[in-house]
Amino acid sequence: MSEKRKDNKGRVLKTGENQRKDLIYQYRYTDIHGKRQTIYSSDLKELREKERMIQKQLYDGIDYAAGEATVIALLECYISLKQGVRYNTKVGYNFVLNLIKKEDFGY
Repeated sequence: MSEKRKDNKGRVLKTGENQRKDLIYQYRYTDIHGKRQTIYSSDLKELREKERMIQKQLYDGIDYAAGEATVIALLECYISLKQGVRYNTKVGYNFVLNLIKKEDFGY
């Protein structure tokens, strides 16, 4: 039977958690695009709080990508989630989307 992985203080590490040689904790996960991501923390409690936040975002389908998303991409995602809205509402959403596409702010 395999032993459970532990840190230098004897605490059991969860799946994806690791303690590096310089005593920094890291958590590796796969984002919704299939790319490996890593977060770091000097404290295991803080790392697990970050893990919970990431798992919640992954469960909710949030694709923020740590600041790499554009306003246009977020707006298009928001509009695609709106199902069953009236025609005029959809026209209004597309009007705002076209305004944002003309500005540098959207990119």
